[in-house]
Amino acid sequence: VLVQGCAEKKPEPVKKNVQYVSGADEVTYIKLGNEIVDTVQANLKGHLMAAMKSGGPAQAVSFCNANAMSLTEQYSDKYFTDVKRVSDRNRNPENEPNDKELAVIEDFKQTLKAGDALSPKIAIDADGKKHYYAPIFTGGACLACHGNPKNMQPELVSVLDSLYPADKAVDYKVDEIRGIWSIKFKNS
Repeated sequence: VLVQGCAEKKPEPVKKNVQYVSGADEVTYIKLGNEIVDTVQANLKGHLMAAMKSGGPAQAVSFCNANAMSLTEQYSDKYFTDVKRVSDRNRNPENEPNDKELAVIEDFKQTLKAGDALSPKIAIDADGKKHYYAPIFTGGACLACHGNPKNMQPELVSVLDSLYPADKAVDYKVDEIRGIWSIKFKNS
């Protein structure tokens, strides 16, 4: 006798584009990656908020253009890593993701779309080096420079057009994935 139930169909698991590490290595490198991200992010945010306070969003964008890459690179040297912030909708051409980073961004977006919790991930590259990836979400304050250009101050739009003529980092909404932290551990 065959008995059939009326159970709901289980949702399909999110198909991942990247093979992630689990176990002790994952815990160790996520802890290190989180520490680096927290430090770099606090430094960048502190400088950015000071620029916003002194000259508004246009001053903050000018600060980012002149300083964000070098501030990030100083932590690469300090932690013997390659620390990057990349996005599939990047503002700075130097923040364009490579193929693997693009796949990670897509994995995070699909996971979020499926309603699953997001957390940092560790992957291993072809050279055996470990990489930390964590999503960067758009907060409310981010929309001053990354929201709808129609809602931005004209001076800011002018600065963005001047500094970033191929800008793709606009039209975000709160809690969208704006990019990822990508950290390669050189000594792993």
